[in-house]
Order: sequence, then structure tokens, then C-alpha cells
Amino acid sequence: MRRVAIVLAVASATLAGCATVAPMDSTDAPIRYSCKSGKRFTAAYALHGKRVVVTAGGSTKTLKLARSGSGARYAAGQAEIWSKGADAMLKGFPGGPYEDCRSQ
Repeated sequence: MRRVAIVLAVASATLAGCATVAPMDSTDAPIRYSCKSGKRFTAAYALHGKRVVVTAGGSTKTLKLARSGSGARYAAGQAEIWSKGADAMLKGFPGGPYEDCRSQ
């Protein structure tokens, strides 16, 4: 029985070394949004969907997933991004609000 436990431990360690797992806080490549007013911003969504890192107006903020009736909404204080499909709006950043925006 002890020999089986040792074999399983070695096999687990070997397989764990081969696995490629993204860190819990990593994000996808930033999505670029262009707004009808000519304003632009980027949003890098977390791989697990719990947060987004937004850069707009020279400011970068991390927003957490928030309740939404439709689409995806992330917020932190006065900052908020709301998106549905390719469309988005952003507020709470310098130069904002960013309205009628579309991913590129």
C-alpha cells in the first residue's frame, strides 16, 4: 500500500509540472473601443470574468464584476463599464463619459 502511495505522489508531481495554468489574475489581451465622439479606451477582461482593467483618459482602473440586467457590467466607485456584444459605454474616467463605443 505504501508503494502505491509513493507511485501516485510521484505521478502527481510529474503531471503538475507539465500542466500550463494561467494565473487567477491574468487577463486577456486588451480590447480596443472607439466611440462615435472620437474617444478611445481599452479594456482587458480577466480570464475568469471577475474583473476588467480599463485604461481611458490617461487613467487605469481595475473594476469588479457587478450586477447587470443585460450584458456585462463592471464597477468600482464612480467608474463603470457596461458592454453588450461589441457595444460599450464607460464612465468615471477622465475625458468621459465614453458613449456609443464599439470594439475594434
